[in-house]
Amino acid sequence: MQLKTYQKATLDTLDAFFARALATGPAEAFQHAVDEQEKLARLESRIPEPRTYKPLEALPDVPYVPTGGGKTLLAAETIRLATRSYPRRTWPLTLWFVPSDAIKSQTVDALKDRTHPYRRRLDENFGGHVRVFDITEFEMLRPQDLARSACVVVSTIQAFRVANTSGRKVYSHHEELEPHFSGVPTDGMEVVSPEEAAENDMLTEGAVKFSFANLLYHQRPLMIVDEAHNAVSGLTREVQARIRPAAIVEFTATPRGRNNILHSVTASALKDEEMIKLPIRVRPHDDWREAVTGAVATRNMLEEKAKRDRNHIRPVVLYQAQARNGHPTVAELKKYLIEEKLIPEDRIKIATGEQRELDGVNLRDPAEQTRHVITVDALKEGWDCPSAYVLCATQRLQSRGAVEQLLGRVLRMPYAARRKNAALNCAYAHVSEPSFREAAQALTDKLIDMGFTDEEVRESLKPRGVEQNDQGDLFDPDPVRPKPVLQFTVPDSQDARERLNGWQDEGVDYIQRDDGTLVVGVKGEVTDEIAQGVREITREEDHAHFDAQLEKHRATVEASRTLAQKGHVIEIPQLLVELVGETFLAETDAIMERVDWSLDRHPARLTEQELSFHKSQDVIEIDLEGEKLVYSRMTEEQPILSGLHAPSDADLEASLVQWLERECRVPDVPQAEMLPWMAAIVADLVTNREVSIRTLIDWQHQIAARIRWKIQVIRNEEKTRAHQMALFDDQAKPTWSDSNVVRFDDTIYQNVPTQTIGAFRFNRHLLGADRAPLIDGDLNGEEFQCAWSLDSLEEVDVWVRNVARHPDSFSLPRVGRRFYPDFVAKLRDGRIFVVEYKGEHLIGAPEAREKDAIGRIWARTTGNVFLMVRKVAHGVEMADQMRNALTK
Repeated sequence: MQLKTYQKATLDTLDAFFARALATGPAEAFQHAVDEQEKLARLESRIPEPRTYKPLEALPDVPYVPTGGGKTLLAAETIRLATRSYPRRTWPLTLWFVPSDAIKSQTVDALKDRTHPYRRRLDENFGGHVRVFDITEFEMLRPQDLARSACVVVSTIQAFRVANTSGRKVYSHHEELEPHFSGVPTDGMEVVSPEEAAENDMLTEGAVKFSFANLLYHQRPLMIVDEAHNAVSGLTREVQARIRPAAIVEFTATPRGRNNILHSVTASALKDEEMIKLPIRVRPHDDWREAVTGAVATRNMLEEKAKRDRNHIRPVVLYQAQARNGHPTVAELKKYLIEEKLIPEDRIKIATGEQRELDGVNLRDPAEQTRHVITVDALKEGWDCPSAYVLCATQRLQSRGAVEQLLGRVLRMPYAARRKNAALNCAYAHVSEPSFREAAQALTDKLIDMGFTDEEVRESLKPRGVEQNDQGDLFDPDPVRPKPVLQFTVPDSQDARERLNGWQDEGVDYIQRDDGTLVVGVKGEVTDEIAQGVREITREEDHAHFDAQLEKHRATVEASRTLAQKGHVIEIPQLLVELVGETFLAETDAIMERVDWSLDRHPARLTEQELSFHKSQDVIEIDLEGEKLVYSRMTEEQPILSGLHAPSDADLEASLVQWLERECRVPDVPQAEMLPWMAAIVADLVTNREVSIRTLIDWQHQIAARIRWKIQVIRNEEKTRAHQMALFDDQAKPTWSDSNVVRFDDTIYQNVPTQTIGAFRFNRHLLGADRAPLIDGDLNGEEFQCAWSLDSLEEVDVWVRNVARHPDSFSLPRVGRRFYPDFVAKLRDGRIFVVEYKGEHLIGAPEAREKDAIGRIWARTTGNVFLMVRKVAHGVEMADQMRNALTK
C-alpha cells in the first residue's frame, strides 16, 4: 500500500518533531514545526489556526502530539519513526489505544494478519520481527519477545482509566510476568497494597507488583492513540505516571481544540487524493417524513447512476432516528420505509445498541441487498462503508455528537477514486429542520469541529432549495452569482412528487404549500426533456403561462452566461523537457529519475560543524538546518546492538555500519552504494575524529538522524544540478507539445470559493464578471489591482485567476516544488499571457528570481509571454508594464 502525499507529509512532520524534541524538548520542537507550517500556509495565502503546546500534567517532558490524517496506516508507520528518534530501541514496545472493544478486535485482527497492509508495513520496517497482542493476552509477553521483536499491545483506554487499581487486570500481580522484573530498577513502581496482601497469602505488602502496568513503567513504551479524542489528556496524572510512556502520538479525524495538533490534513487535500466525497449537498425539510422521502429519492437516483460505473457501488442511506421518547423512533422510521416508501424489509438494517443487524454484514458484497441503515447513535466509531452516500437526520442538528459522527460516515469515497458521474462524487444530507439557516449553521459548526477550516466549509457545503436568498448567503461556492431559478406552481400529488424527486440532480426542487400545491424551482438551464416533463404536471390552463415563464427564464440564463459557458477556453502549453531520448513533463522528480547521481560524488564524512562530541562524551551537538541541537545522554542505557558476546571493536563497527544502512536506507540509493559510503563515514569518525566505536553506538540514533538529513541535503543539491542541466544549460532541451496543455473551461474551479467584488465587474474574466476565485487582499490590494489592470487590456481576450496548488491549475517547475503564477490569459492574437504579481519587498528574493527565470524559459520555449509584475517598475504602472511586455 503506497502512502499518499498527505500521509507522507504527516510522517515527515512527525519525524522532524521527534528528532528535534530530543534536543530541545517537545514544546520547542512543536513550535518549530508550527512555525514552518505557518510559513508555507502564508505562501499559499492561508491563515492557519493558532496552536500552542500543552504538556501532559504528569509527564511534561514526554512528547504528546495529536496528528491528523491517515490514521491507522500512519499509526503503524509511526512506530518506526518514533522508535528511531525517541525511545531509541531496535525493538520497541508499543501500547496501541483504541476507543472501543469493537475497534480493538478489528485492529488486532488487522495487525496479526501478515497479508494485511498494516501488518505488512510493520514487517517491512522491522524485518518481520513483530509480535502483536490483545491486551487480554499480555501474560503471554516474554522477555525474549521484547529483546528480539517489535511488540504491539492493543488495548482500549478504559482498561487503564481507573482511580483505584485494585482488581483491574493490568494493575494486578501476575506471576507469569516475574521474568520481566529480574534485575530491573523498581523505583516508582506500584507496590502491593495492604488490602491486596490480605486477600492473597502469596503477596507481601509493600513488594513490587509483577503487573503489566509496572512492566510498562520500566519499558517506557511508545503510546499510539487511534481515534480516541483527547483520551490521553483525559487520563489522570496518576494513570499517566503509571504507564510512563516515552512518547505519545494521537491520530484522530475529529480533533478537539487546537492544543498540540502537530499536523492536520485539510478536507481539500483529502479530496485531491480522491479520499472523500465533496461537496455535501444539503436539503432541509419541514417534516421528518419529507426528509425520509427526499433521502429515498436521492439514493434511488444515485443507484441508477452507479449502475453505469465500472466498479460495484450500491449507495446506502443512513437514517438517524430518535430515542424512545422522540419521534420518529427506530420502529416508526422502519414502518414508514416499508409501508409508505415500499422498501422491502430485507433491504433495511437496524444498528443500535440493542439491535445489531449489521454485525457480520459485508456492505461491499454485490450480493448484499442492504440499502437503508437505521441508527440512533451507534455508528460513532469504526463503521466503515464508503458506499454510504446519504445522511437523513430526523433529530435536530443540535444533537452534537451523533450528527458529527454520522456525517463522517458518508464522506468516505468508494474505492478511493473519483467516479465518472459527478453525482457519485458528492455526499448528501437530508435534514428535518425547517430553518435552513439554523440547519446550515449547525452543520458548519460540526464540520469545523471535524477539522474542516472555515474556508473549506464554505466551499464544501452546497445547499439545495429554491429560496434564492438563503441559497445565496450561506455555503454556495458561488454566492455572488446564484443561478437563475425558474419558479412555478403545480398541484400536489404523489405522482408529481415522485417525478420531481427523480429530477433532483438536474437542478429541480420543490416546496410543499398548505394549499395543496407545490412550488417548483428549476435552477439554471432547463433542458427540453425537463421542460416537457414539468409541463405535463402543470394544470392545462397554466400551460401558456408556463411557456412564457420558460422563455423569459431561458433569456435570463443566456444573458447570465459566462465567457466559459459561451465556449471560450484558455489552453496553456505545459513545459516539457527532452532528456536521454525521452520527452516528459518538466518536473524535478521526473528529471531526477533520468539522471545519474551518486553519493560517491559527495564526501563520506560528518564534519565537526555537522556533528561534534564534547570531551565528556555526555553531550553531542548536531548542526541541523543551520542551528545547533544539543542532545544530553539519557540516564537509561539501551543495548541496541545486542547478540554479540564481548565483541571486538571491528565487529561493533561492522554491526553499526549495517544498522545505519538500514536506518538511513532510501529507495533511490542502492545498498551496494550505501554500505561503503556509510562505512566510510563511520571509519572517518573512528580514525580521523578519534571517537570510540562504543561512543558512536551510544549516540547511534542521533548519528542516523544526522546522516538522513545529510543525504536529503545531498539529494536537494543534486535536484538543483539536474534542474539546471535539464532546463537552463546550453545543452538543455526544453520543449512543448499541443497534446500537453492545461485547459481552462466551464468545468474549472467549480468548488473553489469566490469573493464579492462590490459594484465592479470584470469584462474579460473567463468565469464571469463577478466570479473570481479568491484573490489576496481586499479590493484595494495590490494583487486585485493587478487583476483590474489585466482585465483592462484591449489585447486580452479572456483571463482567469490561476488558483495555487489546485490540481487543475497551470504550474511551472521549481526545484522540488511547483510554481503557480497568479493569472493566465489568452490574447486576441492567440498567444498566452502568464502574469505573476510580486510585491516590492519580495522582488529580489531568490524565490522570485527562480520563478522569473523558469517563467521566461517557458515563454521562450512555447512562443508565449511571461511577466513578473511589480506595483511600479522604473516609474511604469502595472497596466503599462503588461502592454510593454506584449509589444516586445
